[in-house]
Amino acid sequence: MPGEDRGYGGEHLAADAEGLTIWYGKGGAGYLLASSQGDNTFSAYRREGRNAYLGSFRVGTGRGIDATEHSDGAMVVGEPLGRFRKGLLVVHDGQNTPADGERENTNFKFVPWDARLVR
Repeated sequence: MPGEDRGYGGEHLAADAEGLTIWYGKGGAGYLLASSQGDNTFSAYRREGRNAYLGSFRVGTGRGIDATEHSDGAMVVGEPLGRFRKGLLVVHDGQNTPADGERENTNFKFVPWDARLVR
C-alpha cells in the first residue's frame, strides 16, 4: 500500500513493529506474533526452526466493535482462561472509535485464541 514505511521490518512489517508475543506450543513449536502498526496487522512467524513467516491477520470489526488500529502491543495465552476455552489474544487498539470529542480514545480487544487459525 502507498505510504507504508517498511523500515527495518522487512517485507512483512510496516513501521512501527511495536509489540511481540509468543504462543508456546507442544514440543518447542509455537508462534511469534508481531504488531505491524503501520498497516494495522499482526504478522505470525513459526517459533521453531528458521522462524518462517506464516502470514498476517487483522483484528477486525464485528458485533459492534471497531477494528484494531495503531496497535502498540499484544499478549497471547494458550491455556483456557474463563470463557476463552482455547486461550486469549489481547491486542491494544490505539485508535478506538468513536473518539471522545477531541481526546484520543484507546482500548484493548479480547480475541478468542485458536492456534489453528495461524498456519
